[in-house]
Amino acid sequence: ELSSTEETKQVLRLSLTEFSLPKFYLLFGISKVKSAAVIAFRSSYRDRSFSPGSYERETFALSSLETVTEALLEIMEACMRDIPTCKWLDQWTELAQKFAFQYNPSLQPRALVVFGCISKRVSHGQIKQIIRILSKGLESCLKGPDNYNSQVLIEATVIALTKLQPLLNK
Repeated sequence: ELSSTEETKQVLRLSLTEFSLPKFYLLFGISKVKSAAVIAFRSSYRDRSFSPGSYERETFALSSLETVTEALLEIMEACMRDIPTCKWLDQWTELAQKFAFQYNPSLQPRALVVFGCISKRVSHGQIKQIIRILSKGLESCLKGPDNYNSQVLIEATVIALTKLQPLLNK
């Protein structure tokens, strides 16, 4: 059983309340509903009008991912204070780093943003890798300005570098 301090419980209560507000639906990519439960528990069996192609897919902005990641990090850090041997953040950071430095047009930009938001330390080698990714994104944009994936990758590297820069040694 997890025993939490009152402070942790308060953080969890406030976070749950905040995530339940309609303004947060947009951050999770579900802004076109009155209630998150409507979309979360909808099934094709109960609602035959729903099919994957029947609604307009919303884009998930990297700035939204940044906000959601920081909110989840706050929750995780609050819970970790009550669990002395907790390695959740280390595991999350390890996974984010793995996907941030591995080419995948769908996952890499998101992983870069998450890695930048949750990292507590960064090496010069990691910064070099991110700059290389930025360089490749810029090269790709020069070849064809219509390359949306490259633009997203550039945005993700800038967000990551902005978050990680304060962690570097002077």
